[in-house]
Amino acid sequence: MSGIRIVNRIPRRKKMSYNEWWKSPVLGGSCGIWEFRDGSFVTHGEYVKDFYSRLKCLLESEGYDIREEKQFKSEIATLIYTLSDDHI
Repeated sequence: MSGIRIVNRIPRRKKMSYNEWWKSPVLGGSCGIWEFRDGSFVTHGEYVKDFYSRLKCLLESEGYDIREEKQFKSEIATLIYTLSDDHI
């Protein structure tokens, strides 16, 4: 076998609702809260929008077409929410 280690990761139950999480600041582990240059904090919603925009540009530059954009956006946001850790 190639030495691949599979870890069983069961996501913990969320402390925040999706809407609370969307409006809350992004915490960068030991870096603290992410901030814009003007001192305001970056919300998860702003992070997801930026991530989606960059992902869409990358896919389009490689010749891919997003047919169900609304659904795709929703799935990206849900994935990031599910994988985020609100137990910090």
